[in-house]
Amino acid sequence: MPTHPAVITASLRGSLQILRVPTIEPGEGEARVRVEWTASTPLDLHINDGGLLASYPQVLGDGVAGTVVKIGSGVKKLEVGDKVRGFAV
Repeated sequence: MPTHPAVITASLRGSLQILRVPTIEPGEGEARVRVEWTASTPLDLHINDGGLLASYPQVLGDGVAGTVVKIGSGVKKLEVGDKVRGFAV
């Protein structure tokens, strides 16, 4: 399975690390985005320092911007190459 690098916290109050994680295929109604920008947010702080919504290792970077690189079946409003932004947990 292909992988890609992700910024993670491996444990409560752990240091940030880069970990290779599986690159999953987009399912029906989904798109894969190559993330080109992310920022540390208060949610990332609460995940790392307080364990909020965390399942370690926890990928950080919930606010993203990037380019659509693949679309799943049923996607009608996006095309490969579109620039997008979003918030995801």
